[in-house]
Amino acid sequence: MALALLFTALLLLSLPFLILKHSKSAKVPPLPPGPKPWPILGNLLETMGKKPHLALAQLAKLHGPLISLRLGTQLFIVGSSPAAATEILKTHDRQLSGRHIPDVLTIFAKKPELNRLAWTDLSDEWKSFRALMKANLFSPNMVDNQSCIREKIVGEMLEYLGRKEGEVIQIRDAIFVFIFNSLGNYYFSRDFVTFDGEDGKKVSKLIREMIKLSIAPNISDLYPMLSFLDLQGLRNKSNECVRKLRLLWDGYIRDRRISTKLGAASDFLDVLIQSGFSDEQISYIFVLGDVV
Repeated sequence: MALALLFTALLLLSLPFLILKHSKSAKVPPLPPGPKPWPILGNLLETMGKKPHLALAQLAKLHGPLISLRLGTQLFIVGSSPAAATEILKTHDRQLSGRHIPDVLTIFAKKPELNRLAWTDLSDEWKSFRALMKANLFSPNMVDNQSCIREKIVGEMLEYLGRKEGEVIQIRDAIFVFIFNSLGNYYFSRDFVTFDGEDGKKVSKLIREMIKLSIAPNISDLYPMLSFLDLQGLRNKSNECVRKLRLLWDGYIRDRRISTKLGAASDFLDVLIQSGFSDEQISYIFVLGDVV
């Protein structure tokens, strides 16, 4: 109740500033059709609920395949047809390739050296990083060379399932260990969790929590002027999850940087070190890789 009252009071206090900003704003090009927004709330009442995808589908029936919405102070353009999706993701992909940084991942907005790798439009850093990924992780030759890693971890998973015959297990935990250790071997040439231990469950829980936090409705995303308050505490929770995840590999990155020598790279970590990436950049690349 106290949080709700505080939020209401802050919105009322911000109303004069929103009105003043709107009155002074420059003329913008016409937007796609959409429902008329309410003051301050925008179209939150029409879209927020247990099934927002159904609400958006209903709005598309009324206003067309491309609609504009105001969620809080933020403008959203929603494409809801194959033709609209093609225009957004293919025809105009270069102009629309920039991505909004969720408030729970504000660390990327505050540090440009991280931001340019994952979230902004087609920067030189992003292009260079994409080329490294394509050449050292996703090329046909690399995928073929990694088959022995996949076979090894599949064998370990089958051995684990054989030991658990007759017992009830969470199959998602076994699949998670397989995926996480596969990524760990592609990046670091090592496993990070085990099929039998509790470590896999703990890391799996951390990553699921990160995903939930990143997609949870967040007041700070809808009203950026309030983001410094972190009213729902989502950013603090996200930062704690990231801190715990980084404990898995930060020390390993530092040790590898000390021991690595110029020459042929043995894994993607060597490639990033030899390409001049900082320890923090490398660590957050792996955080995003596991969460996304």
